[in-house]
Amino acid sequence: MSVRGAARAALPALVILALVAPEAGAASPAAPTNLRITASTSSTVTLAWDTSKSGSIAYYMVLEKSTWSHFNVPASQTTFTRTRLAANVTHSWVVRAVDTRGNGSRESNTVSYKTPPDVTAPSTPTLSAPFVGAKRVELDWTDSVDDVSGVTYTVNVNGSPARTDTLSHAVLDGLSPSTSYAVNVSARDRAGNSVTSNTLTVTTPAATDTSPPSAPGNLMGLEVGSCEGWLSWDPSTDDVDPASTIRYDAYVNGVFDSATIGYTKSIVYATKNGTNTYTIVAVDSAGNESQPSTVEIPNMFLC
Repeated sequence: MSVRGAARAALPALVILALVAPEAGAASPAAPTNLRITASTSSTVTLAWDTSKSGSIAYYMVLEKSTWSHFNVPASQTTFTRTRLAANVTHSWVVRAVDTRGNGSRESNTVSYKTPPDVTAPSTPTLSAPFVGAKRVELDWTDSVDDVSGVTYTVNVNGSPARTDTLSHAVLDGLSPSTSYAVNVSARDRAGNSVTSNTLTVTTPAATDTSPPSAPGNLMGLEVGSCEGWLSWDPSTDDVDPASTIRYDAYVNGVFDSATIGYTKSIVYATKNGTNTYTIVAVDSAGNESQPSTVEIPNMFLC
């Protein structure tokens, strides 16, 4: 390891030491004793310790050596519960007493606990389809809950993954009118445990809607970092589609750049030095396009 790398690796320890460094000439409080684990689950541990026998204690600092995290506990409290521990990892803790002058004691004894492997899948999401258009379908599902980690969702269409996200909402675009699709959602935790929602059979209607959405209103553009165009606009309205399913196509200098569905903000990069012209067009689920809204942003440069 290089000298710079070694110094960087030591930073967390130096920060914790600085937090409890004794005041010059002042006696440090006695260290807490008999640190122990009083309860545990697959992802939580409850610690307890005996009070420091000397010094005017302001708080206790629980140091988690496996992650270099620290947690402050009031002086009146000699227990601490650590939650959402990573699975299949050995975690270690010590406790220090800190007095009213900021002087830290020596470390208590160390206790360790290895969390078991995570073999429990998240809770099962319930899938619904609030809106079904000719070429676009809006999906919502209940949040999955996992006992250890966060959850990632994959939307499956006719048995194949269509998109993956951490949000419990999605809009499927580019579908065919008058067509049936089998749709479900898989929820997966960080350990790879997964569960699948109910399956919906969604049939898109014929593309009979010929009325375009209103043009995006109040389009504003801001240059950030010389090359980024930060765009925002008021949502369009449509006689069939809800606002959450309207797609916005972004163009820069007449060339398509990107699209968002339901969101009225975007970041689009400059494609030339000087003034760049940005255009937003609203598109409904039948493919009808609104009138364009345009804004110019001067004094830009290529990234």
